[in-house]
Amino acid sequence: MKVARNLSLLDGRIKRLTWTTAVCIAVAVTVGCGRSGAATAETTTSETTTAETSNTETANVGSSIASAETANEAERIVEVLGLEPGHQVADVGAGDGEWTEVLATAVGPIGKVLATEVDEDDLEDLRKLADDSWMRNIQVIEGNDADTGLPADCCDGILLRLVYHHFTDPGLMRASLRQALRPGARLAVIDIVPQEDWRRLEGVPERGGHGIPIDDLVAEMTGDGFEVVERFDDWPDEEDHFCVVFRRAGD
Repeated sequence: MKVARNLSLLDGRIKRLTWTTAVCIAVAVTVGCGRSGAATAETTTSETTTAETSNTETANVGSSIASAETANEAERIVEVLGLEPGHQVADVGAGDGEWTEVLATAVGPIGKVLATEVDEDDLEDLRKLADDSWMRNIQVIEGNDADTGLPADCCDGILLRLVYHHFTDPGLMRASLRQALRPGARLAVIDIVPQEDWRRLEGVPERGGHGIPIDDLVAEMTGDGFEVVERFDDWPDEEDHFCVVFRRAGD
């Protein structure tokens, strides 16, 4: 969604530049042509202003739609995880912290979000986010390719958003996730069906492209100590995305 929003803004800027160039050419041609030339330049300038306004409004609409989609998904995530104020929840593979903030708001200042990452740049962003948060309820944890870094029985919920298909050792990561869940706690895995034209990920299992089929995810998880709580083959507002909610089998 960030990419779509940025492309929309860039398109608006390119269009505005094109219109501005057209105005400059029109003014140069009509210099010295008297009132007729001046009128032409004024008309072109007026059209330019109209175009700029239109492009700005289009960019704003695109940004508003993206924000609405994010808000909708945020609401769904909180719902499927069953989060309440005071809960402790993990954002595994938190990236720059976009969804960490969503979780932090959901659990409130008396709750806590454990944001885990392996990338050093992302870890730096997460630490800054934690320092800037007025609720002071974000704890940053450095994991690795075989361990989330989460302690045992620490979580009332865990979120993996577009993360599972990046695991180079899914078995070890599932074990780490399983031991981090409290009895009855939910694990929401949001992922994407394989995209053949996306970049190839080194070291991950071959699944037909960048992503994972939903049935493969379910088979891997249920074969390793988890059971399905809910399944959403079409995740709202996200093309080719899905969500499966798990808990430890027998809880």
